[in-house]
Amino acid sequence: MKLRLGFIILGIILISFAQSNKLTCSRTEQQASCKLVRSGFLWSEEKELPVNKLQGARFYSPKDNESSKVVIQTSNSEVPFSSFTSYSDENQQRAIASQINNFVRNNKQSYLQVEQSDTWWIVIGFISLAVGVYPLLQPKS
Repeated sequence: MKLRLGFIILGIILISFAQSNKLTCSRTEQQASCKLVRSGFLWSEEKELPVNKLQGARFYSPKDNESSKVVIQTSNSEVPFSSFTSYSDENQQRAIASQINNFVRNNKQSYLQVEQSDTWWIVIGFISLAVGVYPLLQPKS
């Protein structure tokens, strides 16, 4: 019984680590703005970034105990693309940084949307939940 409860708790914890990050930028004659939306299982946060303050993005390779990350650079600060450590594919993160940089450099590009999702946390979490809950659903003989 303790083992099943452990799998259930582990599943809930793993699912809570899942996050989705989306940067959407729009540049028109009337208005230019970016919105960074980061969300998880039980939380969500939004941050507005003026397009005229964007200077690009940098990909930071992993060092020692750190994971790789993408940081959006503005004229007065650096804004992490993801709210906490991301274990996404480094190639995907490099592509995200490149797309942001291309948008900043190309004033004719009117729209940008880049997204990163850590859905594998959800998959592993649900597997753990299933292992913990399945025996409880079996009819007793």
